[in-house]
Amino acid sequence: MQHYTSVIIIVALVLFGMYRRVRRTVGFQPLVRGRLTTRVVIFSILALVILAAGITSPWSYISDAVGLVIGGIIAYISARTTKFEMRNGRWGYLQHLWIGIGLIVLFVGRLAFRFIEISQDVGKIHEQQASTQNQMAAQSFSDPWTSGIFMLLVAYYIGYFVFLLRKARELENAAQPKGMRGDTQ
Repeated sequence: MQHYTSVIIIVALVLFGMYRRVRRTVGFQPLVRGRLTTRVVIFSILALVILAAGITSPWSYISDAVGLVIGGIIAYISARTTKFEMRNGRWGYLQHLWIGIGLIVLFVGRLAFRFIEISQDVGKIHEQQASTQNQMAAQSFSDPWTSGIFMLLVAYYIGYFVFLLRKARELENAAQPKGMRGDTQ
């Protein structure tokens, strides 16, 4: 019974995280520089962790590089299609709907596929020794498809959030009176 409780809690947390991600992707978002900066730092650390996890498999670095390039391209396209507007005295942005939805589907799809793969291997793990278990755990971290997709997402979010940070600074400077910006008259 305790096993089912922990599974239900994990599923509930994952669903709540998905709900929050969809809400942040689909609707109007306030342009908060501190939050964006924090996200850039977190995604940069995540990128370093993914790269470090792939050290045992050189193929994962190829998929990481491909993911970085594709993520950068998607971030560029998303930045070009983002709309900015002022609501209630605050600047905000509206991300391209289909790019956001596509990234969510890609992430959830790969996560679900990986979860199914790992759950099928659980029986095999129980039969093997501890050293082999550690080897299988390292392999699941350095899976080229998973690391490539995660690097795509990391590159996208870093690129997109850096764009939003620059745009926020631009919008704030444009909103200040001329004398406050240090402009000469």
